[in-house]
Amino acid sequence: MIIKKHTTNYKYLGLHMLYQRLPNDHTMKIIINSKLMSARAGIIGEATVEEVFRKHDFPFNYNILHDVNLTSNGKFQIDTLFICQYFIVILECKNIIGNLRFENDPPCLKRELDTGKKNTFESPEVQVDRNTFLLREWLNKHGLDIPIIGVIVFSSTKSIIMKAPDHTAVIYASSVPVYLRRLQRQKEYLSEAQMHEISQKIKQLNQPYIPFPMCKKWEIDPAELINGVKCEKCGRFEMMKKSNGWNCLLCGNIDRFAHIFTVREWFALVSKNITNKECRRFLCIESHQLASRILNSMNLSRKGKSNNTTYYVLEWDKLDNSLEGIDEKYSSLTLI
Repeated sequence: MIIKKHTTNYKYLGLHMLYQRLPNDHTMKIIINSKLMSARAGIIGEATVEEVFRKHDFPFNYNILHDVNLTSNGKFQIDTLFICQYFIVILECKNIIGNLRFENDPPCLKRELDTGKKNTFESPEVQVDRNTFLLREWLNKHGLDIPIIGVIVFSSTKSIIMKAPDHTAVIYASSVPVYLRRLQRQKEYLSEAQMHEISQKIKQLNQPYIPFPMCKKWEIDPAELINGVKCEKCGRFEMMKKSNGWNCLLCGNIDRFAHIFTVREWFALVSKNITNKECRRFLCIESHQLASRILNSMNLSRKGKSNNTTYYVLEWDKLDNSLEGIDEKYSSLTLI
């Protein structure tokens, strides 16, 4: 049973917003794009594994949780967690194509493409070891002791393993069902009730990773961002508010709710708070009343006792993904 699906990837969302808001000649544009492509590849890899679990079942009780973020003696993130009465499996999902070598001194993953280009990545084996250690600590604090198995899952068969890690299994996504069925199931460490209880506890205590505001994280002056309401049709920041909605001056697109995504860009990129004045400047509008109507219509938390001290706060983890259109965007992603 799938207990928790993948949710909004705020890292990708923030990088995408930041990349689009930076001028083409900005010195950080290339670096941000590289991180954006890496995050996108990760999303595709995780989605591939999620699809495998949607298509397959197992002849024993089990629960599946995707995109798990917990805190033990440190925060840790697990791509996919497979929980049954006999064991727990951590699946570290990767979407890195090319000839791959797991090195130990120092621990890393080296990749060589057919073009001869070489890259070095953090070792997935180290990630699995860290997550295994922290998850075991977390479970012990909840009075549970059960074997934890870590496995590295590559979503594409274009990932060619030239040198495997020393003590962590590496499989392709299509092999996940067979791998899990072959694991030994001799002793029940959890009752069925305990299995469901701990699965729900993990879901309840999950804390999504939200790396906002991005400008602070990347040490970028917010004044360097492009202001204006974004047109979702042509991607430009040239929309003007008229009686029928926001009108794009370049492509003619009309969007009644274009301000929603733009205000959320402010929260993702610049600050956890926004004032009426900041809203006007970022959306390139002059009317104090229009800015107030926009902010008051967006289900934001309002703070302050007077107009001069009022500011608004957005709580990302309480947003409905459907309002963002994020799921639809992710479903169309392809790795270039």
